[in-house]
Formats: sequence, C-alpha cells, structure tokens
Amino acid sequence: MRNFRQSSTKYTSSSHTSLLPVSAIGCAMLAMMLLLGGCGNDATVTGSSGQQLTVVPDDASAEQQPNVMLTSVDTLYNVYARTWLSPDELLLNKDNRLLVYHLSTGKSTPLTPDRQAPQYLAEASPDGKHIYFTEGREDDKYVIHGYILNRTTGKIAKIGDMDMVNEVHWADNEQLIAGSTGTGVRLIDLQGNSTLLKFHEPHATEAIQHVEKIGKRIYYLASDGQGYTTLNSFTTDDLQATMVASNVADFSVAPDGKSIVIQEVKWNTSEPFRLLVIDSSGKVKGTIGEGTLLGRPAWSPDGELLAFTIYQESQQGLKGLYIFDQRTGKTIPLTSEIQEYNQSTRWSPDGTHLSVYMEDKKVVTNIVGISR
Repeated sequence: MRNFRQSSTKYTSSSHTSLLPVSAIGCAMLAMMLLLGGCGNDATVTGSSGQQLTVVPDDASAEQQPNVMLTSVDTLYNVYARTWLSPDELLLNKDNRLLVYHLSTGKSTPLTPDRQAPQYLAEASPDGKHIYFTEGREDDKYVIHGYILNRTTGKIAKIGDMDMVNEVHWADNEQLIAGSTGTGVRLIDLQGNSTLLKFHEPHATEAIQHVEKIGKRIYYLASDGQGYTTLNSFTTDDLQATMVASNVADFSVAPDGKSIVIQEVKWNTSEPFRLLVIDSSGKVKGTIGEGTLLGRPAWSPDGELLAFTIYQESQQGLKGLYIFDQRTGKTIPLTSEIQEYNQSTRWSPDGTHLSVYMEDKKVVTNIVGISR
C-alpha cells in the first residue's frame, strides 16, 4: 500500500500556523475566520435560539481551552476513503478495488481477493461485522449490484440491482435502509431480503432522498410539493410523516437522536449555506457556520463531536475542517487545507481519526488524527 502513500506529516506545537490547535491561533485571526469581535474575553456566536457557540482566545487559561486538537495528517494519493472497519482499519477504493488499509503498518490487502468486477462504494455496519458494498459491470456503467459481506464467515449475500439515485446506509447492525420511488423506504436484512415500508408523506414527492434511522424514528429528505426540499420523519409505529425543518439541503442525526445538524439553504438566493443544530422536533439549538459549499457533517460515534468542512469562494469567513464540540459549544478549527464539500468525512470507531477524501484535479484522502 505504500506505493500510493505519498506523504505522512505529523503536526506538533511547532507546526505551520494554519494547522495549529485553536489555543495557538491569535485572537485577531479567529475574529477574521469566525466573524467575531473583541479580544481578552471569550468570543461567541449566538444561534437563533440563544445558544452560544464559543471559541476561546489564545490568552485563556489551559483549563478553559478546548480539549480537541490536531495531532497528525497522513495524505494518501489516488484513493478514496470509504468506511472505517476498526480503529486501525480503513477501507479504501483504489482503481475500482476495495482495499483494507492498516494505519499501524501502512499496508493493505484486498477486501474480496477472488472477485473481479469493478467495486465502488462501501459502508461498514456500526459494529464492523458486516460490510455493504457495490459492484458494477465493465460493459454497462449504469448497472450496479449490492452485496453484504459477513467479515466473520466471509460469506457474501446478494442484494440485487441498486438504485443509483438513493443512498444506502446502515439502519443498525442488522439491516440497511434506503429511499425508494414514491413514499417508501427499503429495509434490507443481512441475508439480502428487502422489505418496502410505505408511509404517508405530507406532500406528493417523486423520490425519497437520504434516509437515516435512529431507533424507531426514520428521517429523510423529500420535496415539499413546490420544488424545495424538507426534512421529514416518521416512526415504525406511526407511519404518518411530519415535517421537521424546511429548506434543508442535507442532514445528519446524532447517534442518540437528540441533535440533528442540517444544511439550511435559501433557494433562489445568493445566500450561503448555513449549518444549524436542531433537536428532533425542529427547534434550532444553535448556528455553527456558513459557507459557499458545505460537506455533510459527521458525528463522532459517541455523539459528542461534529466534524464538518466548509469551502469558500472568497477568502473570508470559515473555511477548512472544523470540529464542533457539543459538550462545550465550542467550534474548533483543525486545518484550512481540507475544504471538501462532498459526503466523504468519516470517523474511526474510537473517535481518534477522521478520513476525508477530496476530488479536484486528482483524488486525495487525508487521515486526520486528533486528541480529545
């Protein structure tokens, strides 16, 4: 695997300023980046419900400073980071092959050495015991098949043809979930059997986008009937869906289901995307940031931290990779070098690393280490 591992850089307290933890960044820089004013006291951004998201200036005592800091950035070229299998195992895609990469050794092995079809996406179950992955056909790029690999036995269950439009996620350790045409979601068990769950949608919609399941509650994106996207939800006990929030371009639910981060967009305007944290009823808890383009935020496995990336066309405002700490309300800049705006940010199971891949002129995957 080291043949494509081009760079491995460790950042300490003497590293470049743009990659230092927040405690080493001057108050003037924070004021510029976070649009805050004033030095000497904690600078704050107040959300629409009054919650204050705080960045501690550099003259604060050590006890007051955030306990999340950047420790390392390892760069891998020409590979996509797909999903974490364990704290030491990251599943990568290189040349349409899925490879298990070991952080401790820098070496990799094929996930399914006996399979020859092109491989694309992959998602590990929360417990890491099963892997959903997709394969294609050399002669038809529009045909995608889905499979579930049992890592213990090596057996592979076939799901069948997959819809290229709807995302597939693990609902829990026992089943996958995906949107379906019309008002329905698919639940797929470990043997590949699919069940269509029909529910009552508030507005007519052509397709259900981006589905997540927390306990009995299912969240999804759908049209509001006027061409705009809303975040809706229903439960497996009550199939009548209701709207949680409007003008939502994307979302991610915390593992405990108590917080949801949404990307709010004002359609048909030039206003930037905004990241808001809301509760399960849609009440706004606070505003985290805004930017020209935002990557889908990713909650840490324990739900305490939220990682997100912001891309800015201008040189002002938030940009780069950030951590929002729910425990303290602090937003912590990690590095301005990572400004991706796709859905690639993933946490390792132990919450000590992030993987983010970026696509520009070439594909680059960054493995970011943090201390907590």
